[in-house]
Amino acid sequence: MMPEAESQQLPRFSQYYTNEFLINPAVAGYDGRTVYNLAARKQWIGFSSNTPGSYMLSVQGRILKSNYRLSSGIHGNKNYRKASKGRVGLGGIIYHDENGAVQRTGAQFSYAYHLFVRNSQLSFGLTGNVFQYRIDEDLAQLKDPEIDPLNGLIGKSTLIPDAGIGINYMTRNWHIGVAVAQVFQSKLKLGNNADYTSSEEIRLMRHYNVLADYRISMPRNSKWEVEPSALVLVNEMLRIQSDLTLKAYYNRQYWFGISGRTTGDLIIMAGLKFRNYYFGYSYDYGFNGISRYTLGSHEVCLSAKFGDTARKYRWLDRY
Repeated sequence: MMPEAESQQLPRFSQYYTNEFLINPAVAGYDGRTVYNLAARKQWIGFSSNTPGSYMLSVQGRILKSNYRLSSGIHGNKNYRKASKGRVGLGGIIYHDENGAVQRTGAQFSYAYHLFVRNSQLSFGLTGNVFQYRIDEDLAQLKDPEIDPLNGLIGKSTLIPDAGIGINYMTRNWHIGVAVAQVFQSKLKLGNNADYTSSEEIRLMRHYNVLADYRISMPRNSKWEVEPSALVLVNEMLRIQSDLTLKAYYNRQYWFGISGRTTGDLIIMAGLKFRNYYFGYSYDYGFNGISRYTLGSHEVCLSAKFGDTARKYRWLDRY
């Protein structure tokens, strides 16, 4: 019997709570501010020189409410600017993901629409994604290259388009978001037409994400807040992976927490806010599989937020 092996198609970040936009396009511009986020993650330090790594730069914001405007152009003509109701959010991500010999470099653009419902906000999002999928010739090592059907694909690349959708519902104390990635389950057609036969069964797999949290203010000290949260990831093969996290915030300037993953990983995290800048760090250590023989995984995240949250719902500033 051959041993089972598991792999991932999508980069996985532990600090998703600092930039939920990574997994749910409906979050784009949810709080009215313009947000820049830079994240880097390196897994299984010390195991080998080519361990998985993910690097990402994102920006997202909201088209704020404005009135109808009529102005004169340089030639005396009238320019009419339509009013904005402040419900549209836009965002984009550039990323590079390395997993052994397999490399993904791509970009995605997201559109979100936000609705205020009494004392809550309901958001919908769409995202388009295109990336280059490549198998590095220098890093790929096959046991029997002459008979392996994938040998002809080594060193070749292809561009893959796909899309995602999401919905997010947020109140003062809790929120829940649901997102679907790789909706079209595009095929990875590497090489020329003759090579497609070796990769025709290789395709992206649809992933479903559910993220929920609840923030609790301490009754005796309002500067302290505690937030339990859960993230559940399910793919088309009904493989389930989930994170259970407990975070504590002090004055919304410092935070720390601990998370457990069903794959057997334990994650510790901490961060701080200075003016408009946020810095976060997390460390993962696994007790199963390859992770036991490594020095763990490290992830850093740097964010900058400019502007102000919606006046009516200042609780949208969630960290």
